[in-house]
Amino acid sequence: MNLFKPFRSRSASRDDDTDRQRFDRLSAAIASLREEVVQERDGLRRRYEQRRDDAAFAFDALDRKPSSARLADELDRQSAALLSSEKRLKTLDRQRDFLDRFDELLAELRTGKTPTTPDD
Repeated sequence: MNLFKPFRSRSASRDDDTDRQRFDRLSAAIASLREEVVQERDGLRRRYEQRRDDAAFAFDALDRKPSSARLADELDRQSAALLSSEKRLKTLDRQRDFLDRFDELLAELRTGKTPTTPDD
């Protein structure tokens, strides 16, 4: 009776190739996600700046004609939109930062190095 079956392991080069393929796919996914975040952030930032300029003009016009309810309403809408945009921009920046850190960790996995800590 044979209690031990022969243990077969894969070659190191096959393991390296498998890891490289996996890391390449993951790296491509991270790059794609980061690009999506950057494009959304850049587009939102352009619209935010335009809206901010529009709000400045509305505020100036309201200053000159304080009885205009239409301008006051528009300024309120612009202010709410600016606040919403600022919140989204912060979220997108956090997402970009996360993807950057994730990409750094992936680079460490590729090289086989572990992150250094202050005690190292």
